[in-house]
Amino acid sequence: MRKTVLLVLAGVALLAAASCKSTPPVETVPLPETELAKAKELKAKADQYNLGPLAQAEYTAAENALKAGEAAYGKDNAASKESLDKAISGYEAVISKGGAAYLGGLNDKAAAAKKSADDLKASVAVKDDYAKAQAAYDRALAAKSSGDLAAATKDFEEARTLFEAVAKTAAQKRDAALAANKDAAQAQTDAEARAAEAQAALEAETFGQ
Repeated sequence: MRKTVLLVLAGVALLAAASCKSTPPVETVPLPETELAKAKELKAKADQYNLGPLAQAEYTAAENALKAGEAAYGKDNAASKESLDKAISGYEAVISKGGAAYLGGLNDKAAAAKKSADDLKASVAVKDDYAKAQAAYDRALAAKSSGDLAAATKDFEEARTLFEAVAKTAAQKRDAALAANKDAAQAQTDAEARAAEAQAALEAETFGQ
């Protein structure tokens, strides 16, 4: 009897061992911490420059994916990672598409200020300050080409401010020159009038003798 029991127990043990071998262990999916941090970082960048309205469809999709990733975080990490990867791709698309439109707008404003300065011949009238504005504008264009939002934003705004300043100074110099020319012309006219009066008086005196 005892031998039979031992045989039965041994058989159960063998079956249990076989069962364990046939069922692979469940792999634990780690928390997608890196993906969550990256998605939030990209979202913050998009929001900092208000790029959402410039790439609305991409932004909405990225927001929804981020929310889904956060909801599944710690509960279903595989699903969370999948959603967060979609969010990352979505925010990158927002930054690419919206960033180009955003920097294009800044470029237009800086270019308009530059044209005003050029129309007033500021490169000659305010040579040194104009050169500084042009240098900032060139840096902005280079940063725009490389996709550096922060540097391009800073340099476009600096260039616009400097071009506006040199245009104002050039306009003041132009107005001062025009006023001086007008005063000189008026003075010449007055002098000629006085000379004519003096000549007329002299002639009248001569004829009266």
